[in-house]
Amino acid sequence: MRQKTAASCSHILKQAALPILERARKLARFEQAVLRLLPADLGAHCRVLNLKNEILVLATTTPAWAGRLRFAAPELLKQLKCQHHMEIRGVELKIHPEANENQPVKRKPMQMSLSSAELLAKTAQSIKHPELQEALYRLAAKTRKY
Repeated sequence: MRQKTAASCSHILKQAALPILERARKLARFEQAVLRLLPADLGAHCRVLNLKNEILVLATTTPAWAGRLRFAAPELLKQLKCQHHMEIRGVELKIHPEANENQPVKRKPMQMSLSSAELLAKTAQSIKHPELQEALYRLAAKTRKY
């Protein structure tokens, strides 16, 4: 029977972190190289997501930028081969919209019209229930003092 050896989680994570960090650093350097080869306006809307099985995976912010990048891809591949000696068979494009923080909608407070306030005051006069009558008068008073 095989004896199992226990390893701490931190030890396993430390071993896994080194290759992951190295890969992230390589992709960051590669992204800088790709962005230098692209036109500045196109590079501002492009990110390198991955390089896997000789396929370069790029992300753009909108379909329009993806279309422009699709036209620039053959030249980009040629330049990567010449300048960086990289054999890349193709480019895969993904669209990752920019994250917009949802701003709360600023609504101006609703204003009651003068005719609505007058109607509330007239209605309050005809009501026999004292609490409801008082509430209607208070509501009408927000626009016009009675």
